[in-house]
Amino acid sequence: MNHLKRGFLSILPIVSGILPFGAVMGATFSDAQLPFWQALFMNVTLYSGAAQLATIELMKLKTAVFVVVGTGLIINIRFLLYSAALAPYMQKAPLWLRIFSSFTLTDQSYAAMSAHADSFETNEDAMRFYLGSALGMLFFWHTSTLIGFVFGNIAPASLNLDYAVPLSFVALMIPSLKTNNHKIVALVSSLLSLILYPMPLRTGLITTALLSIGVAWFLIGRRKKV
Repeated sequence: MNHLKRGFLSILPIVSGILPFGAVMGATFSDAQLPFWQALFMNVTLYSGAAQLATIELMKLKTAVFVVVGTGLIINIRFLLYSAALAPYMQKAPLWLRIFSSFTLTDQSYAAMSAHADSFETNEDAMRFYLGSALGMLFFWHTSTLIGFVFGNIAPASLNLDYAVPLSFVALMIPSLKTNNHKIVALVSSLLSLILYPMPLRTGLITTALLSIGVAWFLIGRRKKV
């Protein structure tokens, strides 16, 4: 099967998490009374659901600009790790593809690449797969956000869609837990995220990520010694 098509299809199993997540984002735009063009501009240029949700909530509270920007940067710092992991595949890619890949990198497209890494015979296969997964994410994210923006104006208060955010990430994580070490890191990071959640400015997220990386590093080192 064409790797571009495979990449697009790889997103389908997690659409059940993407669609409600996007709907939450669209409804949040609507609740914040942002004009459609502003919501569209932010959704296209920032293209990061977690950061958008956090910054919109801070903007509604009239938080200082540097806090809003800083929060967005802290939440998105994980993409530095994703970029480093994908860099070997993109070394010989055209400039336009490297720019497009950096802009469209998401948790979902990275997870899809990681889950299928063993099936790529060449870097070109990997690039085509990533392009397909990125296009799939663009389509489903922007479509669901648009629906959420309209739906948010009429959604009953009793319909709580907040579950969609953790659901999206759980859907990504479970298929990638292939070894005991993966499961240990997932369990530790889950516990740390709950313990460190009260940290200010959402720094618990990046702290959890760094500590979890340390746990993974330790487990890899121990396996090599064995």
